[in-house]
Amino acid sequence: MKILTVEETQTVLNDTGLDCPKNPGFAFRKSSSAIFYDWHEHPYHQITYARSGTTQIEGPDGRHLLPTGHAIWIPAGTRHRTMIRNLDGVSVYFDPVYFPSGGAQHIRTFPVTAVVREMLFHALRWPDGPDEQAPITQSFFQTLSLLCVEQLQAVADRLFVLPRVTHPSLVRAVDAALVSPGQATLTIALTHAGMSERSFRRHFLAETGLTWQDWITQARLFQAATLLAEGQRVTDVAAEVGYASLSAFAKAFTRLIGMTPIRFREMQKED
Repeated sequence: MKILTVEETQTVLNDTGLDCPKNPGFAFRKSSSAIFYDWHEHPYHQITYARSGTTQIEGPDGRHLLPTGHAIWIPAGTRHRTMIRNLDGVSVYFDPVYFPSGGAQHIRTFPVTAVVREMLFHALRWPDGPDEQAPITQSFFQTLSLLCVEQLQAVADRLFVLPRVTHPSLVRAVDAALVSPGQATLTIALTHAGMSERSFRRHFLAETGLTWQDWITQARLFQAATLLAEGQRVTDVAAEVGYASLSAFAKAFTRLIGMTPIRFREMQKED
């Protein structure tokens, strides 16, 4: 994976045109094997759709998964960093001045309809922003933004998000667990946190809104989605993320992602 520094990330953003006003918006095609963009922010609302591959975006409220067939909303001015793996998709940027009120105030992943998906790709007609404010341009971006807001308002706040922690002891435990979620256990987490089980469970629930078991299960499934997007076999992925039972893995993955691991893996090969 290519890891960019803050300075290198900003250079890429400038080359993309995020430092130049382009009203009401613009789009560009994303296709990347593996790259990590460091912390950054930009003055545009961003919507990225993943046709294949997976992306994880870390923001103020936690780590967000962008799986195949979904889009992610990043409000203007939101500081975030992005880890992309084998992503084929499109990003559309909206000038907040032209974007309707009602959009989510924090990063959120959401499923998109076929119409919105096609419109996101059609926005590539304006890769460098419109040369002039033609009526069709204004109308297109306004309609697309309204449809996106409608879908954003229909999804749960915690869809595909792994809440972050701020307590130093919990941060140590979480950072260690994310290195290898499949091998992470409560006992290991307690060792890294240096806390009693009772205190750990109480603080963890208070900060994340999740129990440790629910949180680590979701972390494992985030990793599973990434591994499947890279083409690894379902049986190998299940074992890698800590599932001894293939059926249990398939049930948990389907509950979170909305499709079976086999179907998710197959989607990476579709155009």
